Amino acid sequence: MAVNSNRHRRSATRYVLREDIKEHLIDAILRGRYRPGDRLAEAKLAKEFAVSQSPIREALRDLEMMGFVESVPFSGSFVRDLSLKDMLDTYAVRAWMEAMAGRLATPNLTEDVFARLEALLEQMMRHAQNDDSHEFSKADFAFHQTIVAAAGNSMLIRLYDMLQFAYWTYASTILTGYNLVYQARRHYKILDALNTGDPDLIATTLHDHIDELIDRITAHYQEGQAGAEVDSIAEV
Repeated sequence: MAVNSNRHRRSATRYVLREDIKEHLIDAILRGRYRPGDRLAEAKLAKEFAVSQSPIREALRDLEMMGFVESVPFSGSFVRDLSLKDMLDTYAVRAWMEAMAGRLATPNLTEDVFARLEALLEQMMRHAQNDDSHEFSKADFAFHQTIVAAAGNSMLIRLYDMLQFAYWTYASTILTGYNLVYQARRHYKILDALNTGDPDLIATTLHDHIDELIDRITAHYQEGQAGAEVDSIAEV
């Protein structure tokens, strides 16, 4: 029993490390500290994080699935040039999944579900006021995940988790440039819609919630492109 317990603790520790490493690398990629084409050497990252190469390898594998990293046989992992289309495709899928979840969850919105959503929204506001984007993103994702879980559709729940939306939540926090308090307040509209018990309104509100992120991410990329053009002209 002690052996199994130790193995479980090691597994849990490695999982936490992998998640922390993923978040750090996503942050570094989106903020430009790692540029497209940069090689992410496992040994170097392992030394930087003071861990073995196993959680590094697992984190890079997850980032490859998300599209942030490209694995080249016999060469290693490289930062991928994540296009605007990549981002929009991801968020378009999420918008429809959230709308479906809201519609399916409507008859299952118990007092316990509302209590959890309200508690998570309070956490979001607290982390936003402290400007803690890490903890804010966790509470934000847990809010949406609660609605997905209430939908009661096992395939939807698995797909939502498999598509790593927890990390896209963190990515959108960086990319939209929204003040965290504003981001938190956006969720009151969802809570109000859920309280109506109207499946159409709930689905539309959740879809629009993600659509607004799509608009902001598009603006972010366009601003970045315009800035790059200005820099190019200045160099000439």
